[in-house]
Amino acid sequence: MKILISVISYNEEPNIEATLRDLLDQHAGHDIVVIDNGSSDRTQAICRRLGVRTVRHCVNTGSSVGALISYFAFAYTHGYDVLCQFDGDGQHVASELPKIIGPVARGEANCVVGSRFLRREGFQSTALRRIGIRLFSGLFHLFTGQRLTDITSGFRAYDAAVIDFFGHRYREPLYDSMNQFLLLCYFAGFRIQEVPVLMRARQFGASEFNLRNAMVFPLKGLVAFAACLLQRRHIAAIRG
Repeated sequence: MKILISVISYNEEPNIEATLRDLLDQHAGHDIVVIDNGSSDRTQAICRRLGVRTVRHCVNTGSSVGALISYFAFAYTHGYDVLCQFDGDGQHVASELPKIIGPVARGEANCVVGSRFLRREGFQSTALRRIGIRLFSGLFHLFTGQRLTDITSGFRAYDAAVIDFFGHRYREPLYDSMNQFLLLCYFAGFRIQEVPVLMRARQFGASEFNLRNAMVFPLKGLVAFAACLLQRRHIAAIRG
């Protein structure tokens, strides 16, 4: 299968080299692309030195959703069968990738989310972020009946059907919420599965999820959820 690992990065110079070396050592047979979300540091130079392709945004999109749009377009254009999202901050572990790729490759799910909470091993995120995760996990369960323990996890894999849908067929705007994207997947009829994975704490730099963002995050998420609900029939019609 043709597999693409898409690394999302914004000013992750202290972390990006170790992240890419981990991927190159563990998964030399897979293609890697870095979606550089408008970095102003040496991310591009590091990627060139390691021989890793990049897609660079001329400005920061303000969230990882902008990077998501880019990597779906890239995967669709280049005909990939499996697409994985991998964060450039060092929290995701390359040796854990088979856990999210496996169910997609076997046809058991269209979208697989790696959860750090199913077995409660490794880094468990911050208390503030866990509050937001519980809130949106509850809302997702309310609207879908499906329980996801780590709904904000960026450690994901998608199959060719999801790549085709979001890389080619779905042309509506995506809002500032990764949670919204999973709700869109559900309304489009895609099978979502969670698997346990290990994550580690960020080694260098500060997370964007600070106190200010922790206050804004729920408001943005609620708006995004409402937007998904309004599009529910439209999404199903696009999928056919």
